[in-house]
Amino acid sequence: MYFDHFPSFGSYMFSMLLYFSLIPLAILVTLRAKWDYIIKRYWRNVLRGFIIALIVSFSLTSLLQFKLTNDYLYVYSLTKTKTCLTSSCLIEEMKRNEYYKFNVTGIGEYGMPRIGFMTAFRLSDKKFNKLKFKYDVVNAVVITRSLFPLPITEVWSYEVDPRDSHKIIGLKKFYIYYPYNPGTLLTRAYDFEFTMFLWDIGGGVA
Repeated sequence: MYFDHFPSFGSYMFSMLLYFSLIPLAILVTLRAKWDYIIKRYWRNVLRGFIIALIVSFSLTSLLQFKLTNDYLYVYSLTKTKTCLTSSCLIEEMKRNEYYKFNVTGIGEYGMPRIGFMTAFRLSDKKFNKLKFKYDVVNAVVITRSLFPLPITEVWSYEVDPRDSHKIIGLKKFYIYYPYNPGTLLTRAYDFEFTMFLWDIGGGVA
């Protein structure tokens, strides 16, 4: 774990609270606000209210999910880039990274997302697994892309050769989706426990 990469405790907890509560809260508030219309069966007015509430809550949840996914990844990453909206911007960010020389050519051979909120990471860490009595290892170049406004984050995980930290040897894609804690799905995808602040809020074992 890279301790200087932790988000602030307050920011993390607030983001997690909003992530899980925004969509249910939007539904409940809309239900209360439109209750008289529901009783009178003015379905068009009710439907319009729910559509607006869901668009807003889904959009905000999507951004929070992208942030939380990136927070979990960064704790176990050597470095990350700034967030970009295009692949050309992300490539430039990877090229100018000070801490790790991203193999842009190797990544390009396997393809990469073209547009959307995107951030690249050099995921590299290990931790001792008491149950297996061995070290669990993560070793990948990762690009996350938000499928905004849907609360889904697409993860492009490029496998790195254990003998050459700059050689890309494979690609797998998976998705972080609401209402799961991003740490939970990252743990499943990498068979490596993603936790925050050395304690677990469900991300590691849920």
